[in-house]
Amino acid sequence: MSKWQVVWVPDPGRWGTLPAEGVLGVQDLPEAVARIGLRPGDPVYIRPDGMVDRDLLSFVRSEVFRNLERETKRNYGTDYRPLLNFLSARGLTWREATRQDLADYRHWRCDAPENAGRIGGSKWDREAAAFTKLFKWGKVFPLPVDVSRREDRAPDSVNSRVSWLTPRTWDLWLNIGLRGHTRAGTAVLGWESRTELRNTSFVQLVLRGCVGRSAALC
Repeated sequence: MSKWQVVWVPDPGRWGTLPAEGVLGVQDLPEAVARIGLRPGDPVYIRPDGMVDRDLLSFVRSEVFRNLERETKRNYGTDYRPLLNFLSARGLTWREATRQDLADYRHWRCDAPENAGRIGGSKWDREAAAFTKLFKWGKVFPLPVDVSRREDRAPDSVNSRVSWLTPRTWDLWLNIGLRGHTRAGTAVLGWESRTELRNTSFVQLVLRGCVGRSAALC
């Protein structure tokens, strides 16, 4: 094995059949994993020499990583592996990484023609956030990358946090927010209804205009 590998702690009951001789020298792997405080969904990093990396194991068990949502753990845990392999090819550990190393890695990830798996700005920003968290935890200073620095973020990233209202929620918002109704559909006492018709008509007109423009672009 010449590259870093990542394995994920399974959910209880989903370990499958383990070898009788044990795994990585551990006889009862589920019990050992639970004993050191790993949780289902946590990543475990295997170095190119085939050994578990204790430093990254400590990071995964730290509050910095443990308090992340499980899906974020999965994303960040996946993001670290290519960086580890990139640095390993240079004979470096992640603690030895410099700003130049991360600048070179970013170029390879995002722009290098020889990299068929280039990523976009939004993906880079997520990776930069993951790396920042690791380097801060490891007290690597100066930080090789810092997602709070404008120059370390992608200029072409797109915010994917777009929320859509269902028709039912839209009607509820119109009734409560613009028409002054309660959830039961009755008018709120003291509601000033003088601008109700104007406001609702304007919002519905804008909505129809946006839908029309979107359809024209299809």
